[in-house]
Amino acid sequence: MQFMPEVVQLADQKTDDAAKATGDEASFASAPPRTSWSGSLRIGLVNIPVKAMLMTRNLRISFRMLHRSCKTAISFKRFCQEGEEVQLADIVFGYPLGDNKYAVLEKKEIENARPESKNTIALDRFVNFFEADPHYFEKTYLLLPDRSEEAYSLLREVMEKTAKAGIGRMALHTRERPVLVHYYRQALVATTLRYPEEVLDPQGYQAIRDLPQPKEEEMELAMQIVKSLSGELDLSAYHDRYKERIEGLVRSKVDHAVAVPEKKKGKPPAKSLMEALRQTAQSL
Repeated sequence: MQFMPEVVQLADQKTDDAAKATGDEASFASAPPRTSWSGSLRIGLVNIPVKAMLMTRNLRISFRMLHRSCKTAISFKRFCQEGEEVQLADIVFGYPLGDNKYAVLEKKEIENARPESKNTIALDRFVNFFEADPHYFEKTYLLLPDRSEEAYSLLREVMEKTAKAGIGRMALHTRERPVLVHYYRQALVATTLRYPEEVLDPQGYQAIRDLPQPKEEEMELAMQIVKSLSGELDLSAYHDRYKERIEGLVRSKVDHAVAVPEKKKGKPPAKSLMEALRQTAQSL
C-alpha cells in the first residue's frame, strides 16, 4: 500500500507562497488594501472624490487541488465545444435569447454600456438608515477621501448627527445597484442593496402559510428558554471552529504527527417537542 506524504512542495512555487496558503492573518493585515471602485459622491453641485474598498475580508480555508500520484497542481484550460483550446483574446460574450441562441457582444461594447454610476454616486435622497431592511444588504465598502478631506469630513459629520443615509446608484462589475452611503465608526461607508425581486418573500411558500398554531404550554416553555438565554450581542464570542480544526490538522501534518479531529457524540433526540422543551428549560 502506497502512503501519501503529509507535506509536499510544488516545484514552481516560491517559499513565500506556502506561508500565504496557511491563511496567515498577519500577512493579510499588512497587505495594502485593494481599491474596488473609485469615483465621486455627488450631492447637487457638491462633488466628493472617494476611493472604495471592501470592508469585509474572506478568511475561509482555501485548498489547492493536487494530483494524487505525482502531487502536482491541477490546472484548467478553456475549450470550446469543438474541442479547441481558446485564448482570452478570442473570447466574446453571449447574451442568451432562448433556444440555444445568443446575441454576441464584445467586451468593449459591454463596458461602454455601463451608466454614469460607474464613476459617480449621485445621492438624490436622504433616508433614515435604520429603516433599511438588512435582508437587502449585499456588500459594504469603506469610502476614503481622495484629495477631498474637507467635503468628506463635512458629509461625515452631517450623517453622524442626523443618522441619515444618502441613497443613490453604484455600478460595479456587471451590475448597477442601489447604494446607501452612511456613517460608520468615524468613516463614510457605502452598502450596496439587492433589488426587491432578488429577495424571496417567505409568505409566497405554502409550507410557511400552512404552519400550525403553537400550543399554549409549548409557548410558555419556549418563552422561558428564550428569556433564560437572552443577553447582549457579542460577535467576538464566535469563531470559525471548522477553520481551527483544519488548521490544527495541517499543523499536525507539518509536524509529522497526524491527528484526526474527533467527532463529538450528540445527545439522543427527544421523543417529542414538549419533551425537548422541558429538558432544555430544566438544563438552563
